[in-house]
Amino acid sequence: MFTNLLELIKSMPDEQTCRNYVAEQRWGAGRVVCPYCNNEKAYVIEGGKRYKCTDKTCHKKFSVTVGTFMEASNIPLTKWLAGIYLVTSSKKGISSYTLGRQLGIAQKNSWFMMHRIRQVLTPKTDVVLSGVVEIDETYLSKKYRSKYKATPPDEVERLSQSGKYENKGAAIGIIQRDGTAIIKAIDSINKQNVGELVKKHVSPVNTILMTDESNLYKYILRDYERQTVCHSKKEWVNGDIHINTVEGLWAVMKRGLYGIYHRASPKHLQAFCDEFAFRYNTRKIKDSDRFVLSLGQLQGRLTYKDLISEKESKEKDSRSYYRQNKPDSR
Repeated sequence: MFTNLLELIKSMPDEQTCRNYVAEQRWGAGRVVCPYCNNEKAYVIEGGKRYKCTDKTCHKKFSVTVGTFMEASNIPLTKWLAGIYLVTSSKKGISSYTLGRQLGIAQKNSWFMMHRIRQVLTPKTDVVLSGVVEIDETYLSKKYRSKYKATPPDEVERLSQSGKYENKGAAIGIIQRDGTAIIKAIDSINKQNVGELVKKHVSPVNTILMTDESNLYKYILRDYERQTVCHSKKEWVNGDIHINTVEGLWAVMKRGLYGIYHRASPKHLQAFCDEFAFRYNTRKIKDSDRFVLSLGQLQGRLTYKDLISEKESKEKDSRSYYRQNKPDSR
């Protein structure tokens, strides 16, 4: 088992070794599953590069990457695995320019690779938190924060609801102490958006919410037990009452966004939020274990057309997944 990038490269120096490793992580040791019909028997063809399904009604050819986020990519698997390790092990992220130089690929390709990797870091199920839960909101766009930083929270909410300005970089963080973090990018920080997220991700039973003095939470969290600190009065900690855990997460995330990525467009902000939430939630495990965990979520493919599209597109899976689940035309 490798413990760093150099050992990863030495343990998987060629394409066939990488294919065998990905196949084991995807299907299990000694198994091959057809992504088109789920048949568990296949011939090895083309010297181990691809497989052919033995089912007479299917009989399709496929590689180990079909149905994964690496499908239809000309980048070798040796570089894919090294790229996944670099993205998941970099505590504050890695830029597409740096990743491209280290892997020897064009920046355009490394940018697309990073967005594909972020797709598998997205939580597959909605998590519901309980216990002591901290909540805080922030703005992740430098331009926006410098313009509205001194604006009182009530005035920010009033301007947001009236549509007087374009909200950029708004996000809310919900963290269970010593537990899981959820970061959501939202169009506007107002009572409706914040209330919907809290009710979706926080259980009202056996839960104590920690917030600041913002009036955002005054009415929408009436079903929860809530304790507050007053930042406007220079109160940061009052016994066990504080939101320093979520503030610490914002500190790491902003250093990554401003120092590494420099900016995050509203369209891709949720992908960056998922990336930093994944790193926080896996903070107690080793880099190699985090790498293996990310490979355990191989399914699904982000197309370049969807990535650069101006319009919000529905989440699409790989072509093979669509063939399995396409609607009946009858």
